[in-house]
Amino acid sequence: MNKNFDKTKKIIILHDYFLYKGGGERLVISMAKHLGADIATAFIAKDAFDPRTEIKGKVFELFSENIFSKIPGFRFVQVQLSFLFKTKFLKKYDIVIHSGDTLFAWLRSKKQTHIAYMHTPPRHLFDCYKERLAEYGLIKKVIFIPFAWINRPRFRYLSSKMDKILTNSVNTQKRIKKYLHLESTVVYPPCDTLPFKDLGSDGYFFSWARLYEIKRVHMIVKAFQKMSDKKLVVASGGPELERIQKMATDYPNIKVLGWISDEELIDYLGKSLATIYIPIREDFGMSPVESMTAGKPVIGSKEGGLLEIIEDGKNGLFLPNNFNVEDIRTAVKKMTQQKVMEMKEYCFKTAGKFTDEKFKENLEKEL
Repeated sequence: MNKNFDKTKKIIILHDYFLYKGGGERLVISMAKHLGADIATAFIAKDAFDPRTEIKGKVFELFSENIFSKIPGFRFVQVQLSFLFKTKFLKKYDIVIHSGDTLFAWLRSKKQTHIAYMHTPPRHLFDCYKERLAEYGLIKKVIFIPFAWINRPRFRYLSSKMDKILTNSVNTQKRIKKYLHLESTVVYPPCDTLPFKDLGSDGYFFSWARLYEIKRVHMIVKAFQKMSDKKLVVASGGPELERIQKMATDYPNIKVLGWISDEELIDYLGKSLATIYIPIREDFGMSPVESMTAGKPVIGSKEGGLLEIIEDGKNGLFLPNNFNVEDIRTAVKKMTQQKVMEMKEYCFKTAGKFTDEKFKENLEKEL
């Protein structure tokens, strides 16, 4: 415990919504445990982590999950309105910590100390705006362009009102400086919140990135379609799940599990040969560190936060810039059992930099 940390301060963490079993949700729960904080969130989905069963403090759910919560545009409006109009209770707290886009709540409690733990400036508004726009048809473009014009200045203005901004990596720190013109402090997230461990190897490669286009899991599956002698297990869910399942049809070497429990994740990761994680400009990349916590090296994209985690040839393999499916196949073939054994100890060493205890120490220093 940091001697300068004031345990008498009342702290609440605002997280936009608990929709998935993701790294951001794990981080918020860990943060609440360490700080003795309460949590307020727009809603808690039935398939997500439930902070009500994880922390001792209060959990405020601003509205219940409904059919509109599953539609991104409607969900955004619900979330923003709930943090704008349903957060009068924040005046009872000394410190308000924001996770995700909950910044409207600042308008309800301007006298409090406001700290943002910024996982990233919203990617659809900033660094991935052009890519997102290119995906949309005409009608969606007509809606999305003015949406972005309105929300970029909104997010910049409210971010500037934070007393302090913390973030998850040097990569995101640079993104905050570039797009918001604000300074921030890196507090690496905790990556050992589950008891990941090496359980040997059943010889398969493992992917558990959320199934979004930006995570490029479809490229991993496509690579294994022409490697019948190599096995792949995909364990996650998201908008791309149906597409990924169809791609795996008639390929007995590819198994798609959908969402799995923490116990199953520990087992599947622990028994894998290595993991594959190739998102576009990832903010940080908790999954690769979790992989290394279990002694499993990572085949990763050479960009974003992964540059702070993977050391090529020591704890994983980087794919070339602008890689293609064949590059993934080449890396998989290089990741032999012998190569994995050579990398194991360095994986453990890397994971030791991103522990829950170090997260706690660094977080308390900033409050």
